[in-house]
Amino acid sequence: MTLRRDYNILIKKDGKFYVGYCLEIPQARGQGNTKAEAINDTKEAIKLCLSYLEDKKRKSSSKLVTVSV
Repeated sequence: MTLRRDYNILIKKDGKFYVGYCLEIPQARGQGNTKAEAINDTKEAIKLCLSYLEDKKRKSSSKLVTVSV
């Protein structure tokens, strides 16, 4: 079961394209000809980043330390 979480996407106009930046995951960025396309592309980038992070966590679980700040 995957928990759903909200992410904030900042949309900026860059020339003729719209670019989306996920504030919680800076590596997750997307673009499109419209705001909607940029949002959808950024959502896919968030999913890819989360998948990568989960895979990395599984592979290095013996070295993983969880902390609270």
